Amino acid sequence: MPEPKLRSTSSKKRMRHAQTRASVTTKAKKPSPATCALCGKNLAGMPRRGVHEKSKLSKTQKRPQRPFGGVLCANCTEAVIKEKTRLELGAMSKSDVDLRHVKYVDALKMK
Repeated sequence: MPEPKLRSTSSKKRMRHAQTRASVTTKAKKPSPATCALCGKNLAGMPRRGVHEKSKLSKTQKRPQRPFGGVLCANCTEAVIKEKTRLELGAMSKSDVDLRHVKYVDALKMK
């Protein structure tokens, strides 16, 4: 009987035929791509690697160097920055901000 970790159907299996018997080798699945917290789109610039492989990368290779890099996509980041700017200029009130964006507008520090 195989080990419990090898009984999963989520890992890919490949049959290998030796002269004596057939054996099954397994291959782990790739990690799923990082997604935007607001719209769910795949994030550009984020590596699709496991935790151990990602820890070997430098800081700039792990995520983009911009506000909310690795959390929000470029379009959502742009929308949050626009809402923050409109709040500071008084063109928009706090109640007009999209509810999904409130947390990110509060976290954004404008210079």
